[in-house]
Amino acid sequence: GQYTNTEGSESCALCPPGTFSNKVNARACQKCPRNQYSSKEGAIWCRPCPDTAYTWGEGTADFKDCIGPVIEVCSGEDMTGTCYRYYDDTLHIKMFIRSLTVIRGVFELYDETNHRGKYATVEEGDGAVNIANLDIGVVESFSPVLRNFFCYLDQGWEFRGSVRSQSKSGKPCINWNRTPLKHKAKPNRFCQNPNAGNYPSAKPFCYVSETKREECDLPACIWDMDCYTGKGIHYRGKVNKGDNGWYCQNWNSHWPNIHHYHSPEYNWAGVGDHSYCRNPDTEDEDKPWCYLEDYWFLSWFIRYDSCAIPRCNRSKFNFYKF
Repeated sequence: GQYTNTEGSESCALCPPGTFSNKVNARACQKCPRNQYSSKEGAIWCRPCPDTAYTWGEGTADFKDCIGPVIEVCSGEDMTGTCYRYYDDTLHIKMFIRSLTVIRGVFELYDETNHRGKYATVEEGDGAVNIANLDIGVVESFSPVLRNFFCYLDQGWEFRGSVRSQSKSGKPCINWNRTPLKHKAKPNRFCQNPNAGNYPSAKPFCYVSETKREECDLPACIWDMDCYTGKGIHYRGKVNKGDNGWYCQNWNSHWPNIHHYHSPEYNWAGVGDHSYCRNPDTEDEDKPWCYLEDYWFLSWFIRYDSCAIPRCNRSKFNFYKF
């Protein structure tokens, strides 16, 4: 946790917050790696942020700068009694919760353990919520929603997180109501991608003046892009073949398979003018799938197929990609 910047000196200085040193006679302190932090002087190592959080770079000096979901739960109503904060999935809450507040992000609350049963959604800005006022009545487990709040899927058209209000170059964003996209964007200063036809962008961005825009350094989601969660309804990846290796049919096409999933009522599943695997049929399918285009002469017998997309798990997939 110490260093000396003078060769042969017997005096050492403590490494400042955001850095560490684990070497004898170190000439300099090292910055904490991305997704780690050190809040005290003289650290010999850096603490990791929660699995669901990240930092904007190296040298983070405070836990509050770990960007990720935060929820506080209390044993009494109106945030009274014994309270605890959580930053990740909780499969079984070992206390009776009567109230909670989401400090950052969005959480799904379940009335059974292991994220099962009925659920309700609560997000930052909702303030203190008494469980008795929710339809589920009791909370036994909960899970944060990361997609489109802490990372963006696809090109970020549905991103609505409040985690970044400056561009990649560090310039502050101006309010969207002062920009050419004021009729499409939400009136705030956070990075978005309103997807206006004349302003295409591959990721969320913001305006740093009334006429100049810059991209933001938000991470892309890995979960629901490189792998799928649940039944795959949020999957927005680019796999376009079935398990059998045949190419997928464009969702907006009726050839060679006639179907109804091109209607606007299935926009929630991410179908559209593309041939990527999706799951707009959660009643009958448990993972992303597609109608088959290749071998059309056989497609009357094999109309669709599930896709070779792995299920997301923490041992194989990180949450974020910068």
